[in-house]
Amino acid sequence: MTLRFTVFSPRPLGEAAYVAAPGQAPTRLRFYPLARSPRYDYRGPAPLRFIAPRDRALLAEAEIPAGVAHALIVLLPEEKADGPWRTIVLDDGEMRFRAGQLVLVNLSGLELEGTLNERPLKPQPGPNSALPVPRTSQLVLRTVSRGASYQALATDLNLAEGERALLLLLPPLRSGTFAVQHRLLVDRPAARVSR
Repeated sequence: MTLRFTVFSPRPLGEAAYVAAPGQAPTRLRFYPLARSPRYDYRGPAPLRFIAPRDRALLAEAEIPAGVAHALIVLLPEEKADGPWRTIVLDDGEMRFRAGQLVLVNLSGLELEGTLNERPLKPQPGPNSALPVPRTSQLVLRTVSRGASYQALATDLNLAEGERALLLLLPPLRSGTFAVQHRLLVDRPAARVSR
């Protein structure tokens, strides 16, 4: 398998690495709080394995779908410190996720619906299909609990020319509340530059 990929985690992971090709020393991954990592290359067997740099203990495995040559891999540590991390693999190729598009990844655990620039929107759990967006957009999402509607998120999206956006929707900070946490990752697919 040959792959170019970036990684992101919505919360600190500590140290993680991968072996770029058989026989090579582990390469440490760099994580940024509000951006994708640098781009990494992988040539080796499937699945792609993430390991602890010191003892090479397995942290997570990423199953890469057939035909995916560029991926964004979201790493989600489990609540138990010794449990394996969850991975979500997104096709990051320019044909699937172009400039001027938004991808929502609903990991909130809530049933959400709302509007994107006043167009109805109902994000499904997990990754959703890329949506075309103008350079300035407003996203409003709500959830219903016990017959009452609560605002889960209201945010403005501002993209420069040639940029695209990925929005991770995460569970509310406290149980019993409905304001989802979120992380917005913006990059330029052609230039391969993240911010």
